[in-house]
Amino acid sequence: MSSVQTGGFRILKNRQALPTSVIAAIQRVDVENEINVPTMFSFKLNIVSAVGAWQDVNLDIFKPGDEVAVFLGIDELTQLVNGEITAIEPHFSAYSTATIRGFDRMYWLKFGTRTRTYQKLSDSAIVAEVARNAGLSVKLSGNTGVINDYVLQNNLTDYDFLMLRCAQINYELLMDGTTLVFRPSAEGASPQRTLNFPLDASDVQLAMRVPTLGKQVTVTGYDVASNKVLTALTSSGTAQDKMGGKETGYELTQNFPDSSVRYERPNISTPEALQKVSAAQYQRNLGQFIEGSTSVLGDPNLVAGANVKLTGLSQRFNGIYYVTSSTHSFDLDEGYRTELKLRRTGI
Repeated sequence: MSSVQTGGFRILKNRQALPTSVIAAIQRVDVENEINVPTMFSFKLNIVSAVGAWQDVNLDIFKPGDEVAVFLGIDELTQLVNGEITAIEPHFSAYSTATIRGFDRMYWLKFGTRTRTYQKLSDSAIVAEVARNAGLSVKLSGNTGVINDYVLQNNLTDYDFLMLRCAQINYELLMDGTTLVFRPSAEGASPQRTLNFPLDASDVQLAMRVPTLGKQVTVTGYDVASNKVLTALTSSGTAQDKMGGKETGYELTQNFPDSSVRYERPNISTPEALQKVSAAQYQRNLGQFIEGSTSVLGDPNLVAGANVKLTGLSQRFNGIYYVTSSTHSFDLDEGYRTELKLRRTGI
């Protein structure tokens, strides 16, 4: 493990420690995670010194498919990703370097396109079947509660297909080690940590924008058996949508024009499924109300899908924020930092 005053790292390859010479050559480690996106890791090595002497680094010890686990931390190291090498990028020059990159196993869902049909299955059951076919173990959280009469995966990668399923009911995918997790959006849940400005976060950038779509959401479907058009309507959310504030983005914009939207889902044939989709789209459309970013001393617990509470700002902007992505970076000169992208649906 290399370490400086503000953190350290450990990297395992195929569950074994790297050679000492390789560890000594590592200058930077990055782990980038984002909601519904495979987590990427990279580490950069110096393979030739500034005076042109070759370092004792054998790049051939790395190959695509090698399992890599990356740990970062300040006082205690925490595993941030378990993935596989997908790219090796040497740069030969007066000061030669090499970057090793890879992704967690959500990346497996991106290989090849498929055409399949799913009949009389809930979205949880569909995700479980797709994951198993891709060689992934799966953990299902929440209860989608709706049986789909017929769902078609039409020449799509498993990843693109599951993104469509997630978008329709406001669920999300993430990895827990090597296990794919399918869960309801955790936006607005209890915060993982409180970040005070300027003590914990000295630079917080936020943008509040009036929502132009979705104050009322109507979704129409069609029941083949009764030959009738079905309709579901959502015009209010939950207390969780306020994210510790007093009102949602829609409630703040009462004086603006009506922002109602309508979606047609002719493949949905039950009122229960339509209502679930309608409520999910209402929440998704609120997601761009407040967006922002900040940077803090490295914290491996602050990952995409967690919530944080910001304090020390104005009363309007204090409250719970959802972490949509995080970049964890260890650099020999700067130590361990975590950059966060945030969003909020209420104030």
